[in-house]
Amino acid sequence: MKTIQLVIGLLIVGAGLYLALHPQLVADALGKPNDLPTRTINLRASYGGTLMGLGAFAAWFPGPKPWSRMLLGLLGWAMAGIGVARLIGFAIDGSPDTRQYIWITAEVVLAAASVFAIRRLSK
Repeated sequence: MKTIQLVIGLLIVGAGLYLALHPQLVADALGKPNDLPTRTINLRASYGGTLMGLGAFAAWFPGPKPWSRMLLGLLGWAMAGIGVARLIGFAIDGSPDTRQYIWITAEVVLAAASVFAIRRLSK
């Protein structure tokens, strides 16, 4: 069962990575503008990054109990996926504005805080 969970999670991560690398697919499918680097970065993070984070969470998911660990894991993996996609956007699209730097800082802080909290709960 754990192997199936891992494979499904990694497939979802792969789909998210594909969307993060090809934001025009999301823009075309949803009619979203991607005419500015910041808009393209947001498409990468919002759709590809979220999917990567959910896939990583699915691959990692240890079980529903305790609830706090599950929720912290979901938060941490989601923020990590979004952050990775945003960094891909920084590298490919360039020109991140101040808001993009605020978002990446928040994503890193929330992912790190989630890891810290999960470790504290484990003791």
